[in-house]
Amino acid sequence: MIDRFLAGEDWEEPPAAMAFAASYGSILEEASSLVAELRGRGGEAAPGDAELAARLYVRSPALVNVMLNYKICVEHDLPLHPTVYYELAEARRYRIERPIDELERANRLYRESIELARAAYRLEPGWEIAAAAFRSRLPPEILSFVYTGGLDKYTWRASEPARIAALAAAVRKAFHPELLVAAAHGSIIPGLLLAEYLGIPLYFIRFSMFKRQDETPIVSIADEAWLAAWRQGSALLFDEDVAKGTTLERFTRCLQDRFAESRSACVIRHAGASIRPDFAARVWWD
Repeated sequence: MIDRFLAGEDWEEPPAAMAFAASYGSILEEASSLVAELRGRGGEAAPGDAELAARLYVRSPALVNVMLNYKICVEHDLPLHPTVYYELAEARRYRIERPIDELERANRLYRESIELARAAYRLEPGWEIAAAAFRSRLPPEILSFVYTGGLDKYTWRASEPARIAALAAAVRKAFHPELLVAAAHGSIIPGLLLAEYLGIPLYFIRFSMFKRQDETPIVSIADEAWLAAWRQGSALLFDEDVAKGTTLERFTRCLQDRFAESRSACVIRHAGASIRPDFAARVWWD
């Protein structure tokens, strides 16, 4: 898996690879090349592998990020702009009516993007074929959508594989979740890896209070329908870092009643946060 190539990374300061702008189509192409190259190493690591792995680590989540945005736009009658993430408050300006089959396609492709990103982290054999098949099913406007990533030191610190592995170990000792539900977009990188360590299904619900000004988690009817399969089960509700604690607190409050049992988790938590999740890998002060 990708984590074995990342051991030597500096997890305090995000790498330059985290700041990039690229079309969705080109991200798929680059990921295919990176997965093939890293998988081809077998048990032997070569100079420069850490840099390649870091690029794959921070680019694969864009596969989910963009498809989540597409799903939101289709569900809330928003236009598909090549570079803009619209706020839900703007929906009343557009009211674009879309057929039910487009709604179904958007949700199906979104779920497939999560599995594709997880498989990239696993360096799964045949990933390039799966990526090409996924690409062939995408609307043309998605391939040209330009994803822009920025240097986010807290998301990067929360993405350290050793910390995520420690969090997974702590969860397994005290809780046995059947599903991981994470707050997007910030939690996508660590959420993908945490789901792999726990070996359970993963789903992202958009809730971005600071970048997207969401007041509550954006839970659609399609999300409700998909999550209903775990109505009698257990879920781990996750955000990558807890600073003030507002995001995870509202996320947990919104989603916890959808499951028979749930716990909350983060990778890093500020000591002064208003809430203490059930699980955290590290407490920090700065």
